[in-house]
Amino acid sequence: MPGGTLHGREPEPLDEILDCLAYAQAVHDGDEESAQAAADVLHLRLAGRADAMAAPLRLACLILDQAGRQGCDTDAVLAGVRAHILAERGRHGY
Repeated sequence: MPGGTLHGREPEPLDEILDCLAYAQAVHDGDEESAQAAADVLHLRLAGRADAMAAPLRLACLILDQAGRQGCDTDAVLAGVRAHILAERGRHGY
């Protein structure tokens, strides 16, 4: 199966990024319960491909870090990023 994973599921990069954004935001906000829930979702989504979490999680952290450095409202930045990702997912039929 070209482009598939070892367990036969196709990767869902936009959903992975959304999940990583949720995790990064929960950690940033100090919301341990939401962070644990998001981490559980990530582990389920990335079962069998643990190395796949590195890039989207790093991207989520970079977005948060950069927003904070520039003095932006991180919630607003993340909402904008989520809206853009959801629009892309809709355009591509994911």
